[in-house]
Amino acid sequence: MKLSLSTIIAVALSVGVVWAEGPVEKAKDVAEDAAETAKDVGHKVVKGTKNVVNKVVDAVTPDPDARRVDVTLSNYKIDMPTSLEPGKTAFVVKNGGDVKHNFVVRGKDGTHKFMVDLEPNQTKVLHVQLKRGTYTAYCPLDEHRKKGMETTLTVHS
Repeated sequence: MKLSLSTIIAVALSVGVVWAEGPVEKAKDVAEDAAETAKDVGHKVVKGTKNVVNKVVDAVTPDPDARRVDVTLSNYKIDMPTSLEPGKTAFVVKNGGDVKHNFVVRGKDGTHKFMVDLEPNQTKVLHVQLKRGTYTAYCPLDEHRKKGMETTLTVHS
């Protein structure tokens, strides 16, 4: 059987193309794996950074120049003063209940809350610059607020 030159060239070219596709596919797989690894590392860095920020934000030591106000969260109850003077305030919040809680202080100047919920028996400090007016303090988790974890705070001079 006689092979023509064009047949030999066609076979050689097709073998070369198939051989060249192997490294291209391998490079594509390596690039996809590297992108997935970079994405995973990025997520871990973000999560770690959030954890560090939360630890700083949700500190347990009140600022020395802030007025200390003790708050106890229990199952569907908030025990705290309902009247305060304006100024820098450190709400020292203890979760005395047996489930997670959080603590929100909402007024006309904005909403202040912990970045991370309080576990049972955990204490954190929430610093708020209180201005004259009416605030609502409550637990935003699940149905806690509807079940009674809400109180009104009046700030006056």
